[in-house]
Formats: sequence, structure tokens, C-alpha cells
Amino acid sequence: MEFKLYRVFLTLVSRGVMLTALMPLACFIKAWVAMKLGDRTAAGEGRLSLDFRRHTDWFGMLMILVFGFGWSKEINIDVSRLKNMKRDVTFISLASAVTYFIMYVILRNISQLILGINPASFILASLYFILRKAAFSSLFFGIIALLPIPPLDGFHIFYQFSWPKFRRWYFANYQKITEWSRYILLAVFLLESVSDGEFSIFAPLSYMWRLLFDRLIFFNPELSKTTQTILEEIIFRC
Repeated sequence: MEFKLYRVFLTLVSRGVMLTALMPLACFIKAWVAMKLGDRTAAGEGRLSLDFRRHTDWFGMLMILVFGFGWSKEINIDVSRLKNMKRDVTFISLASAVTYFIMYVILRNISQLILGINPASFILASLYFILRKAAFSSLFFGIIALLPIPPLDGFHIFYQFSWPKFRRWYFANYQKITEWSRYILLAVFLLESVSDGEFSIFAPLSYMWRLLFDRLIFFNPELSKTTQTILEEIIFRC
């Protein structure tokens, strides 16, 4: 029971890292890319900041803390200010996902390196757990961002290269599509959370992306029996 409560505490800390560091960084990079491509809309709204309060949607924050998924405030883009709309919208839409993927690689390397400093340390094993969870959350958010479902960034990329008939249909049914998309996404996330990953569309996607990114994980420390026991208690037995 004690380890279960401790695991919940560490999980909340890792989600706090996502809320206060990783998500604001992804929003900042997206706003910065938009500014560099000619659109200062997000900059004018104060989104060129690493202060998480400028990017936080409070209900989205609550969802992250409780369920592990959620959202930030939408970053507004004025496509009329972009020089090459298809190219620039694609770059802006990729910015946050690429940031999340890079942070996944960095956090995984840091967590593995920390664990190798003192393989018998309970504190370092706990820090490893926090960074590991934050890394996988970052990967999860990057994958979500690229889904071709409105209002996600992946849809904006898909829309730029879609056929005219689809665009007309989307404009004609914009309200209904947006509303149903949000319901579908929420249902998918809740199903994954409630089933503890048993019913997940993200598991195969995560596996494919990890095949690529895990090649960039360079640290693989030798673990003592003490550390293995600690990690088993914190991660696997709860």
C-alpha cells in the first residue's frame, strides 16, 4: 500500500513536470516558429514565454493531473501573414510534436544517466521514475499532436494537402466535425486511462516511434539487485 501511494505521488510529480516545463516549452517553440515565419499573432498574445500560466487551459491541466492527458490553450495563427501557407503551416504544426519528441530523447538519456550514478540509491531510482514517466508523457503528447483529427496539428498538416472536395465538405460541416472530434478524442483517452492501456490505439503508435527514438538512448547502466527491487516495487507491483 505504501509503495502504491508513493507511486501515485511520483506520477503526479511527473505530470507536474509536463505541465510546468514540457508543455510550455512546446507552446513557446510553436509560437516562436510562427513568428519567424511572419505571423506574430501568438507573440502578441503572450505565448512567447516559458511561464506555464500563459499556456495553461485550467480544465486541460486538471485532466492531465487526474488522467495523464489534456491540453493547453490553443495557439492562434493568422495564415494570411504567412508567405507560403502550405509550407509554413506544416512547419508550425510540426513544431510542438518535434519538441516533444526531442524532450523524450533528452529525458530518457538523463534518466538512464542518473540511474547509473548510484545504482543502489532509492532517491535516484525515484528520480529516474519521474523523468521516465515525463519522457513517455512527452512521447505520448507528440504522437497525439500528429493525429490527423481536428483540432490537432496533424489535421492542419493533412488539411493543407487535402483535395478541394474535402475542404468544401469540412467548411460546410465545421461545427459538427469539431464537436464530434473532441468527443471522440476524449472517449479514446478515457478508454485508455480506465482500461490501464489495455484498449489503446496509442500503444502500437508508441511502439513504432520508440523503435526510431530509442536508437538515440545512449546510456544503459548496470543495475544492482537493490535498484532492480526498488524499481519493481515502484513501477511493476503497484
